[in-house]
Amino acid sequence: GKTTVTERILYATGTIHRRGEVHDGTTTTDFDRQERDRGITIFAAAVSCDWDGHRINLIDTPGHVDFADEVERSLRVLDGAIAVFDAVAGVEPQSESVWRQADRHGVPRLAFVNKLDRAGADLDTAVASIRERLHPAPLVVQLPIGAEDGFRGVVDLVRMRALVWADGADTAVEGPVPEELRAEAERRRRLLEEAVAELHTAALEEFCLRGSVPPKTLAAALRDLTRSGEGVVVLCGSAYRNRGIEPLLDAVVA
Repeated sequence: GKTTVTERILYATGTIHRRGEVHDGTTTTDFDRQERDRGITIFAAAVSCDWDGHRINLIDTPGHVDFADEVERSLRVLDGAIAVFDAVAGVEPQSESVWRQADRHGVPRLAFVNKLDRAGADLDTAVASIRERLHPAPLVVQLPIGAEDGFRGVVDLVRMRALVWADGADTAVEGPVPEELRAEAERRRRLLEEAVAELHTAALEEFCLRGSVPPKTLAAALRDLTRSGEGVVVLCGSAYRNRGIEPLLDAVVA
């Protein structure tokens, strides 16, 4: 799903005006004929885009083990990485080896659990596999709205708001947390605050003083933990259906 995520990022930032598809051989970063014929990435490809006043230089890397050298070369120059995981399969063997490479190079990471619209997709199961196989402290900042084919948006647990993508819409509509998800969202927000407070002194002080961590302090703590590698922020979505890309870009900039 990495190339599809890349393609949707380019589309969301206005860099391209027509979304390419891997299965059609029309994506921007799979430029080689073999890549387009086979539907896989062989060569790392760099593209640039702008989001929220920032210039982002993005390298789409191969996922197949045979082209691991391309990933290694890319990791040496990165300021940060988005690790893309399948919401059904969770952590796959090649994800594990690339994660270790990123550890060696000290690259800060965000995790994006993709393909939440697929049958059998489950964010919690995918996060459990990240915790068990990669051993970071996963800090889940979103709650899916809808499951499998009914996946239509996310609850932003930092700012406690809902982001919903209508069918065929390119941008999310912001609104209040749905009533049926409010109790679960508040429970998960509490778990996030506790996890962050365990790892970050300023957040712990706020937590002890107020009994909660305000959004501004929480966002600053998540930034610090991401850059130090002590925690990994986890976001989710479905790149193919263009859902979850804008919050991912916001997280990259943050």
